Amino acid sequence: MEQKLKLIYVFVGLIFCLTSCTTGGKNENGDSADGHTVVLEPQDFKSKLSATPNAVLIDVRTPEEVSEGVIEGAINIDFKDPGFSDKINALDKEKPYYVYCLSGKRSNDAVKIMEEKGFKNVYTLKDGLNNWTEAGLEVVKP
Repeated sequence: MEQKLKLIYVFVGLIFCLTSCTTGGKNENGDSADGHTVVLEPQDFKSKLSATPNAVLIDVRTPEEVSEGVIEGAINIDFKDPGFSDKINALDKEKPYYVYCLSGKRSNDAVKIMEEKGFKNVYTLKDGLNNWTEAGLEVVKP
């Protein structure tokens, strides 16, 4: 009987874990319920960014990449810059941040740093600017 009880606890724990993992820690609004980054598809990223007061849009690409085009309103904080961490740390941790790069790799790395520094409302563009432009969304020359 004790063995069966242990199996039931393991099974219930597994179901709980799977449920938590598949929701990605999001609340009913699709926001992070636990202070972790939310990854958004291009159209959702654009809509949520537009609807979020005080949102800050950060492009973490190099200045050379930025010169080819950006999402309108983005500020550039180059992830490859040795001072990146200090620049991020100087930002207001209470504001919502939308972060992107070219393919999603650097922005994912950047938001991990942001989370470690205590940022709570961080969103990243799934697969970066490549996905944005493939979705037919506009970029502008800075």
